[in-house]
Amino acid sequence: MALSEEDILRYSRQILLREVGGRGQERLLAGGVRLGASGEAGLTAAAYVAAGGTAVVADSWPLTPGAEGFLVPAGQEGQSAADVLARALPEFNPDALAARGTGLLAEVPATWDGEGPWVALGGEGTGGVIVFRAPEGCEACFEATVAEWGPPPGGALGVGLGALGALVLQRLLLGLGPSLGARGWDAPGVLTERTVRHCGRCR
Repeated sequence: MALSEEDILRYSRQILLREVGGRGQERLLAGGVRLGASGEAGLTAAAYVAAGGTAVVADSWPLTPGAEGFLVPAGQEGQSAADVLARALPEFNPDALAARGTGLLAEVPATWDGEGPWVALGGEGTGGVIVFRAPEGCEACFEATVAEWGPPPGGALGVGLGALGALVLQRLLLGLGPSLGARGWDAPGVLTERTVRHCGRCR
């Protein structure tokens, strides 16, 4: 899809990035992701992904306390994430409305399906972790790695984890970086490499 003049104005800061450019922005606009999340990490990631022009469609998980942020007004706990985002996204970025693409961005625990890319937001103790897989990455290795982690942290660490998860997803949509990996996000915002567990076929 060719960028319109309005697109160029709206996404000018991303287009100026060497790794994105006009072609990359077209890819972000053509992409889509399903959101399987109900807390700070997932909803923050959804906001950043939507701001970049990628479509976001939420599952009907009930929102948890603390999910308020860019997309979720205060007092929405218990409501369906799908309903809240259906009301919030048209005002936030109408480009992020159309259901397209096969990506999945989810908080652990989740069921992983579709072609990808997949981005999991999880945690261990007070730290967070992101496990990611491009469509060509091994599904079994991804799921074995995700199985080690619990739900993502809340509060400021969860918000930071969500912002990082959005960046990872955008890089996968742009075809950048490895096809499979894991990163730790530890207080006070230290990014570390984590080990990917390989399945029997990939060892």
